[in-house]
Amino acid sequence: MIGSSRNLLWLIPVGIFAASPLWKDYAAQFLKPRGGYDDLAEQAYQEQSQDFVMDDVLITFATQGVQTWTIKAEQAQTGETDREIYMTDVDALYHKKGASPLTITSRSGKYHMDDLHLTLIDDVVIIKPLQHEELYSDQLHYFDNSKTLISPGEVEIKGPKFNLKAGKMNYDVSTGAYDFKERVDVVL
Repeated sequence: MIGSSRNLLWLIPVGIFAASPLWKDYAAQFLKPRGGYDDLAEQAYQEQSQDFVMDDVLITFATQGVQTWTIKAEQAQTGETDREIYMTDVDALYHKKGASPLTITSRSGKYHMDDLHLTLIDDVVIIKPLQHEELYSDQLHYFDNSKTLISPGEVEIKGPKFNLKAGKMNYDVSTGAYDFKERVDVVL
């Protein structure tokens, strides 16, 4: 015979386990969620957006822990979706390791968070201070994945020893290489 009540303690979990077919259905029914599932409430929750309008906004972007963009805007707000940010009176700095930052200004812009695409619109000016160059365009796209600035319209670049006018332009920010499409006029 078992001499101590302490030795009988192991019989409690064995007894609960052995009796589980008797109480398992009652416990499952008691723990079952009540109230049902509301499709309309779930759809309304999914459609709820994170709309905002802010004044004097500072936005910074980083790639692999290194700050690449600092964007100041007089006003920022959500766009057509909450994954777009519309901005007005934009002043931006692009920081590149080992080089002076590019200064970019425009009247308006928008940023698509999903594809890391920055679009600057109306009177876009890029200033490269070390080269004393200024680039003028009506629209400029920056794609962070390829580190490329693209101007789909006419471009004018003014430097200390030249003036350049061209059609579409691609500028690789990482290498500093320009690629112009259409007609290019240079005055030295």
